[in-house]
Amino acid sequence: MSIKVLMLLDNPFKSDARVEKEAISLVKAGYSVTVFAVEDAALPHEEFRDGYTIKRVFSWLFNSPLKKGFNDYISAVVNTIAKEDFQVLHCHDFYMLYIGMKVKQMKPNVKLLYDSHEYLVGWPFYLSNTGLLNKIKGYLVWHKLIANEKKAIRAADAVITITTSIADRLQRNNGLAQMPLVVSNYPNHFEVTTNKNYFRALYGISNEQLVLVHSGTIYHTDQQLRFLFNVVRNNEKIALVFIGNKPRFEEVKSLVNADSRLQNRIFFHPYLSNQKEMVNLLSCADIGLMHIRDTWEAHKIGFSNRFVEYALAEIPVIATPQDFTKTVNETFPCSVFYAEDNEKALDTAVKTMLQNYQTLKSGIGAAKENFNWRSEEVKLLDIYTQLLR
Repeated sequence: MSIKVLMLLDNPFKSDARVEKEAISLVKAGYSVTVFAVEDAALPHEEFRDGYTIKRVFSWLFNSPLKKGFNDYISAVVNTIAKEDFQVLHCHDFYMLYIGMKVKQMKPNVKLLYDSHEYLVGWPFYLSNTGLLNKIKGYLVWHKLIANEKKAIRAADAVITITTSIADRLQRNNGLAQMPLVVSNYPNHFEVTTNKNYFRALYGISNEQLVLVHSGTIYHTDQQLRFLFNVVRNNEKIALVFIGNKPRFEEVKSLVNADSRLQNRIFFHPYLSNQKEMVNLLSCADIGLMHIRDTWEAHKIGFSNRFVEYALAEIPVIATPQDFTKTVNETFPCSVFYAEDNEKALDTAVKTMLQNYQTLKSGIGAAKENFNWRSEEVKLLDIYTQLLR
């Protein structure tokens, strides 16, 4: 009889590349996998995908530890999960780890695996809140989540994460006997289908211009956006395309639409949740823009899915510094870096990219070959084998 794995996930699982890869790898290895995810009216309550089952059972109350009713909700969820039949409880990120700890208290023979996708202590997300009161509330929530993680991680039978830097900090911060194991977010390789005329035809971009693309969450402050707009407006050799779907994406779109000087230089495209489709779309551009908050430790030491997608699309990158991308760049020159609050540095980075484009494009193509899920799958399956001995 196959070993049953229950994964807990803090989003509706429309698409989540890491969870999908792990679930498929486990299914291929003979495990029976079910994923409990967050409810979404636009998605079915239950779904069978690529050999595993998805059940959308969580409400968003799980991410509000200071909200009235939180403790009662968590107790109810834990009781529901404890009735399920499984041998491994695989918790994705800190919200689900807290639930997993409570389940383990009821089912001590279950193996609890914590899969940390983020470095919570170095991610002060409350700073993005607008208004002093919201910042204060966010700060209190952040500290409560950190306390919950610190308590719950000690109940885990194994901990895995995405980079060595995060693994080191999780061990030191939480007094873990062993350093968490690193299973990187490398993708499965697939053939990329590109059309270099796609953005040019869609937006009327000149063949003389290179298309700079920014994909995903926009972390720019308003001032940093002004720097970016100035650099694009003053350099006739580039056009900028934002790809996204979050509220900040719509805010930036409104800013550009209100400025006639930007409307024929900066454009907006819907986000594609399927990674293969997204990489195909990114390959229609010429350069990737990756702007993280380099003053946030979680960003500096994290793993960049965005950078990897740019690499799969074989487009060189202009970026704020991150440990992972800097390390890759040392072996495969493929990126130009700038300080997040320095307009002149950004302008210089763009000009350096244009002057060295072919060399950097060759570098990103070479780097791409080193990003492959096959090596990480072996590590994941070995962890499961050790857990179940």
